[in-house]
Amino acid sequence: MSEVVVVGNTGWGNTIASLLARNRLQVCLLTRTAGEELASRAAGIQYTRTYVAEEAFEAATCVVWAVPSQTMRDNLVAVKESLHPDLCHVSVSKGLEVETGMRMTEVIIDVVGPARVRGVCALSGPNLATEISRGLPAAAVVASADLRVAQEIQSLFASHRFVAITSDDVIGVELAGALKNVVAIGAGMMDGLGLGDNAKAAFIAFAWSEAIAFGAAMGARESTFYGLAGIGDVVATCVSDLSRNHFVGCEIARGRKLMHVLESMHQVAEGVHAAQAVHRLADDLRIQAPIMMSIYRALFEGFPVGKAVARFTGEVQRAR
Repeated sequence: MSEVVVVGNTGWGNTIASLLARNRLQVCLLTRTAGEELASRAAGIQYTRTYVAEEAFEAATCVVWAVPSQTMRDNLVAVKESLHPDLCHVSVSKGLEVETGMRMTEVIIDVVGPARVRGVCALSGPNLATEISRGLPAAAVVASADLRVAQEIQSLFASHRFVAITSDDVIGVELAGALKNVVAIGAGMMDGLGLGDNAKAAFIAFAWSEAIAFGAAMGARESTFYGLAGIGDVVATCVSDLSRNHFVGCEIARGRKLMHVLESMHQVAEGVHAAQAVHRLADDLRIQAPIMMSIYRALFEGFPVGKAVARFTGEVQRAR
């Protein structure tokens, strides 16, 4: 029986742990403190938990990283000495490291070292944690440069309620997962301004063309952005009330300050950090991305939200 460690006592981390446990795998969730471990056991969770890294990784064959993108590096460093070279690493975090622009699989390799990993892959798709935790059907892409590794991880996750397909376009799958969060913030802004579904659909189409341009410049396949990990994830994140990034966009458009919105949330909205990374990457890659830059400016520079989406309203004078 495969033994899987899930790092990240987050909503997504617990959902992943439950998903794998339902597939009759031995699953251990690594927590930060003994208090977290005891509390979860009292709640009757159907997988084990520990805060001792050496104990968690001793017999593991796979580790799933379900931590926010901006803490991925710190989490890796904290347990690096407990990671043996026979582990396969799976990132389920949809983000880019702000300071470096690195994708999460790149951060894993950068910290652990390519010689000390058996395989690295990313899992991404239209995966709203709340729905998956309720047992509703979903699907995702498992991407690895080594398709044998992707197929191994596919076999761990796949079930009649969770369809998993494989891809060797790691760059495309990870970029799509990160950039759609920025687009979702913009879609939320459209809804927060009450501009209607026609305008929002136009916004998504134009913004996603910018995401595809980033993908092409960074070595991804364009077709990935039209698949499950791309447009499939865009649809879920841009229209669902369960989307944290969509929520952020709505609240900003309604006049709340970003700091206050984030303080009121119990989970991370990855699109906020991705917008910062995209702002840096656009300069480095010399990509023209006016829509994503407008979202960044609305979040961090006080740029009026109405002006940020004015090209989709036809009424610049309404911008506030």
